[in-house]
Amino acid sequence: MNGFRLIFAMAAALALGACGKANTTCSDEAAKAALETAIRDGLQKIVLQSAKGGDGKLAVGGSKIRAAIADLKLVIENIRTTKEDPNSTKRFCTGNLKIVFGTSVFDDAAKAREIAGLPGLDEAADAAGVDKGADYLTGDLDYSVQPTDDGSKIVAEFEDADAKLGVFGEVLAASLLRANLENQQRMEAENAALAAKQEEEAINAANRASIEQATLARKTADEALTAVWQGLAPEVRQRLLAEQRVWIRRKDAACKVHGLQSATDPTGQTVATLNCQANEAQNRMGQLQNYLSMQ
Repeated sequence: MNGFRLIFAMAAALALGACGKANTTCSDEAAKAALETAIRDGLQKIVLQSAKGGDGKLAVGGSKIRAAIADLKLVIENIRTTKEDPNSTKRFCTGNLKIVFGTSVFDDAAKAREIAGLPGLDEAADAAGVDKGADYLTGDLDYSVQPTDDGSKIVAEFEDADAKLGVFGEVLAASLLRANLENQQRMEAENAALAAKQEEEAINAANRASIEQATLARKTADEALTAVWQGLAPEVRQRLLAEQRVWIRRKDAACKVHGLQSATDPTGQTVATLNCQANEAQNRMGQLQNYLSMQ
């Protein structure tokens, strides 16, 4: 729910007919009809508010909202008068309001609230002090009725009904917003997947570049070492051959250990191993160049 608090003073006026203003009671059919109109108007305001997106625009069309409200079944019963003043035509009343939504509306609302990370319908109903059935919500509603001065119409008003009427309206709003929320959820998932794929591709490209760079460095060092080795006199190479073979085995083993200890990911280990081999080749080349200077 949006966490807002609405103070309702919705008024609905209907012809009194034969009732007359002096005989107006909480249970008059005209008073009940006026109250029902006020309730539907109040629900429309709640749904319109709840259906606005972050940009202030409606996520659901107004005609769709009005049609959904018109489809609701309102039952007002157990009406009783809570306060009356003999010097006033205004009557204060309490009645049990039952709104039948239908199971499909409840299913859509429950899914929408789940997507939005809101409490379930049972929790929302408990928090608002209303009872939830299989396809309806019900709770007492305080209101007043009063005829206009000319006695031709009845005005029904209710105030501070946000906790109860608010949850009625927001259940309906959630059901209407399900498709929009699911579409938004799908788009967010697709965008997240695309971002993850792009990140993975960028990481893989960087890894390939690092390996290529390290491979080139090792190749260059090996070629330089080979050139120095080939430049040695044959008898020098023969004398150093056993030593060279031992160096190669030690280099390979040591660099493998270095790679495993330098990183936890395969790419980092490969790069560290290649760079180690390049450095070892350069060091060995410096050693062999000493023999070249003595030829």
